[in-house]
Amino acid sequence: MNEKQKAALKAWYSREKLLGQFKELIDKEEWEELEEHLQMRCLFDLSRHFDLPDYMRDEEGHTLFPTNLNPKTDIEVWRDGIEVGWQVIEEKFGVAHDDMHRSIAREQKQDWAQFMARYEAKKAKDRGGEQ
Repeated sequence: MNEKQKAALKAWYSREKLLGQFKELIDKEEWEELEEHLQMRCLFDLSRHFDLPDYMRDEEGHTLFPTNLNPKTDIEVWRDGIEVGWQVIEEKFGVAHDDMHRSIAREQKQDWAQFMARYEAKKAKDRGGEQ
């Protein structure tokens, strides 16, 4: 991905509408939804070439992203694009991609611990009822 493409994506991810959506998801700590939004939903409109802003076009008026950042078409370009999106989120909200993954891991660990506690309580109750 060249510098013009990176700058265009930075502007794309920095649109007020998206920033508001990112902030809402961050405030609610909906990390998995944030990741899905950044990696997928925010990119859908790239396929609507006729609606793209000028900064998303080259000198001839063609899209800067002929693959529409579709991971099925070019996974490396998509990954580079997602990295730009995370840079915007970190710059604007102070949340890094790694921070989000750590939060998800903590949440999953807590969920597992709660599940095991319920299981052990039920097992103890069942054993107490057999006597």
